[in-house]
Amino acid sequence: MARSDDILLTAEELRLRRRKRRIWLVVILLFVLAIVVTFFGARPASNAIKAWQARRHAERAFAYIDNAQWNEAQKEAIAGYQLQPGEPQALRAVARFLSRVHQPEALDFWKQLQNRQSLTREDRRDEVNIALAGNDLSVAEVALKDLLTRKDSPASAADWLLAAQVARQKNETNEARKLAQKVLDDSRADERTQFQAVLLTLAIATPENTDAASIEAAWARLSKLAEGKTKAALDALVVLAQRALSRPEGTGSVPSSSVVPSPSKEKDDTHHGGQAQVVPPNDLVRALENHPLAKTPHKLLALDLQMHADPTQRDALISRAIADWKDADAASLVALATWLDGKGEYQRQLDTIPLERALQSRDVFLQHLDALGALDRWSEIKQLLESEHFPLDEVVQRMYIARCNARLGEKTASENNWKRALEAAGGDSGKLMTLAEYAERNGANEMAEVAYATATNESPKLRAAWQGRLRLAQSSGGTKKIHAVLAGMLTIWPNDSAIQNDEAYMRLLLLFLGGTGSVPSGQKDDTHHGGQAQVVPPSEELNGIEHLAEKLVQQNPTSLPHRTLLALARLEQHRPAAAIDVYSNIKVAPNTLSPSALVVHAAVLEANGHHDDAMTEAQIPPDKLLPEERDLIQGVTNGE
Repeated sequence: MARSDDILLTAEELRLRRRKRRIWLVVILLFVLAIVVTFFGARPASNAIKAWQARRHAERAFAYIDNAQWNEAQKEAIAGYQLQPGEPQALRAVARFLSRVHQPEALDFWKQLQNRQSLTREDRRDEVNIALAGNDLSVAEVALKDLLTRKDSPASAADWLLAAQVARQKNETNEARKLAQKVLDDSRADERTQFQAVLLTLAIATPENTDAASIEAAWARLSKLAEGKTKAALDALVVLAQRALSRPEGTGSVPSSSVVPSPSKEKDDTHHGGQAQVVPPNDLVRALENHPLAKTPHKLLALDLQMHADPTQRDALISRAIADWKDADAASLVALATWLDGKGEYQRQLDTIPLERALQSRDVFLQHLDALGALDRWSEIKQLLESEHFPLDEVVQRMYIARCNARLGEKTASENNWKRALEAAGGDSGKLMTLAEYAERNGANEMAEVAYATATNESPKLRAAWQGRLRLAQSSGGTKKIHAVLAGMLTIWPNDSAIQNDEAYMRLLLLFLGGTGSVPSGQKDDTHHGGQAQVVPPSEELNGIEHLAEKLVQQNPTSLPHRTLLALARLEQHRPAAAIDVYSNIKVAPNTLSPSALVVHAAVLEANGHHDDAMTEAQIPPDKLLPEERDLIQGVTNGE
């Protein structure tokens, strides 16, 4: 039929029909092609758009980080990462933010970023800093090596400062001091880097390892830095002021025309331990009051200096502070309230900042509650919190009410509110830490332990939470509990020498003195510890602890905890002479003698026949010792 129709058409009509068919064919082919292209190309196009948007968020996050606007930086960094988790700039933004706010999770993001592209010098510095904060020396050393050996540019003073900090954390004091001095000798080092190098020098300086001239030079350098008008200069002033406050109260001021004297100018005739020049308090007061960046806390510190120099002016200076800042902004009111509370002036704080003013700021309101608590006005606190005059975070509200309940004798209500605070904290490690620390400070150790444990479950590398768990375990006096926490920490930080040492020490106590070791050939050793039969642990276990202790002592010969571990390991091997040799050629400052160090040394002295010396060393309050440590010197204290 179609063919007979074609015969009836003219040539022109046939040409037009064929042309129309070709157009339709082309349209159909283009449509099919568009579907194919859309199917295979939509995802890459979408990813490209998301990557571009993620980079924009990351750039904004970097700007906020540089300006210390942490809330905004967090929002932008998270937004970029959620859009495109694999985008390098988004990873960098999250890693940098977490590093600058000291969150150990940053290391995981730096590792992810390194798998995608090379880390910049700034990246590596952040990585070293956060690794040091988490005491992850293995990561810190790898990142530091890259910093110091990069071919694109030579290492800067900031890099050598990091090297000094790593050396200090490794207990390589001499190396840390040399590297810090290298920073101070570098003319390119900025004020902030010099300030940190001076602080590091002073932190590691002891009479045993540093001469008086070096200490004096460090203080003189700090005084010189304090002459400026920068943030670093202001921080140097604060350190000098804190040092002045550590001197005996009533120390008079020395008039001076300079703000902060330079090393070449006349020195004050009073020295700090005979080691370094003391900046006159009057100069520090003027410098703090006149510094262009000084805020209320710095000016209150200046009043502290005046009060310290002349205690008779206390009331007048407190009245002056109240008059100057009672009508100030919220930040100044917080500083004033904190300062008054530190002076024990709780009622004056309440009179100066009435409830109406306190309700205008969360931080001021919390200071108001603390002052009421110090005055035992718990019913008022409870009423304020339950009336919800000020909208507090539920975690904070519940933990404050729990404390009120406890002080008012409402035990059940207190327990319920602690639990509600824990529930409100959920999986937020920051809120969990706030709850745990508050509970620990207020004697609610069971709740603190649960909150710390939950925080470590949520953020396994959160060092502060692990330290909290360790403190609570130590306060409980249970060796097994302490060891369990240390063993958990060791799985996360296997290269941390302090954790290695403490875990091995606790394991040694449990094996030998806790009766948990196995008995080779069915035999028991009855020669130790007042004739009591002791279970002998596997020799491999003991040898391993001794080899670890020897390695730790070799790495840090001045560490008393390492030598204590080695001495105890050798003592339990029935090698008293080798145990006492551990203490040869070592000088120990009295303030570094822990109860554990004293008890092991006493046991070693007794084993070597120095009974009188052992008796002197063993005069340790029993509540300061673990049960196994008390057993260790039982023969000494019983006079056997």
